[in-house]
Amino acid sequence: MKRLLLLLLPALLLAGCAKQEPTTDATAIDLGNAVAESQPEEFSQGLIPLSTDPELGTSEELETYLLTAYGLERSDWTDAAAAYSQGFQANELAVIQLADGIDAGAAENQLVNYLENRRADFMGYAPEEAAKLEDAVLLRQGRWLLLAVCPDPEGALDAFMTCFEGNTSQTQQVIRPYTEERDSRGYVVFDPPNQEEMPLYDTGPVVEAWRTGDSSALSEQDAAILEVCRQALEEMLRDGMTPAEQELAVHDWIIDHAAYDESHTFPNRSHPYGLLVEGQAICMGYANTFQLFMDLLDIPCVTVIGASGGSREDHAWNLVQLDGDWYAVDTTWDDPLGSYVGVPAANEKEHHRYFNVTSDFLRQTDHQWDYDAVQEATGTRWTWSVLRTSHRT
Repeated sequence: MKRLLLLLLPALLLAGCAKQEPTTDATAIDLGNAVAESQPEEFSQGLIPLSTDPELGTSEELETYLLTAYGLERSDWTDAAAAYSQGFQANELAVIQLADGIDAGAAENQLVNYLENRRADFMGYAPEEAAKLEDAVLLRQGRWLLLAVCPDPEGALDAFMTCFEGNTSQTQQVIRPYTEERDSRGYVVFDPPNQEEMPLYDTGPVVEAWRTGDSSALSEQDAAILEVCRQALEEMLRDGMTPAEQELAVHDWIIDHAAYDESHTFPNRSHPYGLLVEGQAICMGYANTFQLFMDLLDIPCVTVIGASGGSREDHAWNLVQLDGDWYAVDTTWDDPLGSYVGVPAANEKEHHRYFNVTSDFLRQTDHQWDYDAVQEATGTRWTWSVLRTSHRT
């Protein structure tokens, strides 16, 4: 179970504690700078700062961010500073002094929910960033809240605490697990997020043109798709390849030639045209493209439209049938952002974590779908470890 580290002082938990609550004369900016300075230099690079200091942005920008990200109204806090990352970077820092009379526990829960949703955004797509969110620090110190998603959580905690005077020697760590509703089988309940349009691509016209050699009836877009597919198959296939070897070749070709659309703004992001011609797609585009290649190769395949992040994010992947057994393939999550970008797929384990796996494995790795409507993937013979040797020769 993924966990979020929540830190509270005993003075907040024990009503009978007589020791003085720690105090500080520092401002939110001072506290934020202290935490930022405790981190590696690259942490602050790319962060967009927000505060009430006119030199660091307008107070309206800060107010908007605290409201839209954390659900905190302007009347909920008296001082605050924040810095966040754009795109698929998780680094973030926020220091907030709550106003008197505001329920600190409720505000803290809102930040917990924010971190859980952020983790869902990164899970699978950017595992290195998701790991930061799993180790995120949320500290409540009196009326102060610290949220830190950073490379060195312990350093952030120490830097924050040294800014306070009083009893700071006894800090209690409370583990709060991410909660996910489960059914009677223990499966995470699938509730379609419906945040992203997830249209299935009709492969029929392209497949028919491929088989007949007549592409005159294709649209301009489908004709371009067919031409890229023809070139790709000539590049990746060899005589005598088995269906499993062909599938692996397609999987690796997609990873080597596609990039994930981090902005989710490309019009064709869910369409094979986006991946094959424009070079960018989201999960639906990856799955539709994989489906198209399998149909061209006469390998039985279906596209599964499901979810991830505890059914917080729309997601899609495929199932293929080899020698009568079904296998699950998630080409999107096998093409993670971060340090693996640009690394050739063929011999890299991280690019095959979700290649020809079982449905049970997907359930254990944050995939949700209509479990009763989709066939189970139970095949274990044609895994990457089995196929990699023949694929390299």
